[in-house]
Amino acid sequence: MLSRIPPFVVRSTFIVALVVIFVLAMIPLPMVPMVVAFQDKVEHCGAFAVLMLMGWAGWPSRASRVAGGLVLYGLLIEVAQDQLTTNRVGDPLDWLADSLGIAIGLGLIRLLAMRRRTDA
Repeated sequence: MLSRIPPFVVRSTFIVALVVIFVLAMIPLPMVPMVVAFQDKVEHCGAFAVLMLMGWAGWPSRASRVAGGLVLYGLLIEVAQDQLTTNRVGDPLDWLADSLGIAIGLGLIRLLAMRRRTDA
């Protein structure tokens, strides 16, 4: 399905998502109802899994580079929160959750690739 979307659109959407997530990471935390104690980590993991899939859709032959870039991006967010805001704190566990999301995204990409090979 993603192959029908022009690469420019997929790549642009990925870049916009990176900017939006960075802005959201820097503004004061909204009051969100807490469902589970580790909800923040689940949100980090999910966001970075989606970012990984979006990046792969934009640059299918560069999944490992996208993954490496996203790991650094997650670190950048945590450092920026710690150094540039008074209302946020950088959390190494958030970075770990980001990295886990990236790994999940890579795992899904591998599953999709295996599925394509068996369908062919």
